[in-house]
Amino acid sequence: MTRIKEQVVEMLRDIPEDKAIYILEVLKGFKALYAEDNKNSALNEINPTAMGIFKKYANPDLISKEKDAWGEAVKENLHIYS
Repeated sequence: MTRIKEQVVEMLRDIPEDKAIYILEVLKGFKALYAEDNKNSALNEINPTAMGIFKKYANPDLISKEKDAWGEAVKENLHIYS
């Protein structure tokens, strides 16, 4: 067992028995999230996204502007209609 897991176990030992059910539910939630992340990453390996498929066609000069492109387009269209 790794040191971090040992620390977790030690902390769990200090939790009162009547409160342990809450910790158990939290851990179940984390386990479900972890399982879903693994499932999604496996799906992405099989079915790549459009961004991954078309990356080779991207204009390197415009990549840094992609994050704000949608917002800028909306602003431009709002000026047209006002």
